[in-house]
Amino acid sequence: MTMQVTILAIVVNGVPVLSLHQTRSAAWKRLMRFIDAKWPERLGAMLPPAEDEAKARMFFREEDKDLYAIIDADISELHDTLGWVKDPVVG
Repeated sequence: MTMQVTILAIVVNGVPVLSLHQTRSAAWKRLMRFIDAKWPERLGAMLPPAEDEAKARMFFREEDKDLYAIIDADISELHDTLGWVKDPVVG
């Protein structure tokens, strides 16, 4: 049985934030919530672009060391090893 998880990795100001999601769409929505919450702190009164991809590019281009990644991972082997764990992944 193949088990997939989507990992959202964000690094802003040297602080990593990781979250697990059931879909890429859920990870993207979480990224947009993160950007919306941090936008005023980072870009002040500048209005964000209406288009999500443009908003992400603008937010992360301000600092070269900051980044985000949305990564699909197969965790089947981990599940097989830890099969006794019954708690669902919550993202």
